[in-house]
Amino acid sequence: MRTEYLLQMTPADLDEYARACGIDVSGARGVREKVDVIQGRRERVATIPVLGTTVEVPVKRMHDKAVTDAVANIRSDEDMARAMGMLLGEGQWEDLVARCTDDDGAVDNEALGLACATVITSDELKNF
Repeated sequence: MRTEYLLQMTPADLDEYARACGIDVSGARGVREKVDVIQGRRERVATIPVLGTTVEVPVKRMHDKAVTDAVANIRSDEDMARAMGMLLGEGQWEDLVARCTDDDGAVDNEALGLACATVITSDELKNF
């Protein structure tokens, strides 16, 4: 949510929203402090080890409706590439594909599937 809209919410509404997100705002007093805690947690970046490297993903990206819809509707390799590109950004996705590519140019589907599953199921990525 945009900060301007969060600032229009009551402290009770912010408590409820924070609870839905799994964010503890119990130590914050007033609207501004609660919003600052919520925004700070939503901006966190998950660092996920995968295939001998790490990828960095803004946690809020996994909570983006467009991304979750894309992940939920993976039915083909193209769907997977689109969803992972949205989640990781094209550069990190291309790096993972390159890591899964053999010297002869064949892409190891099992390695790529493992990489995708590792990222999508990461506990660090799921929790604000």
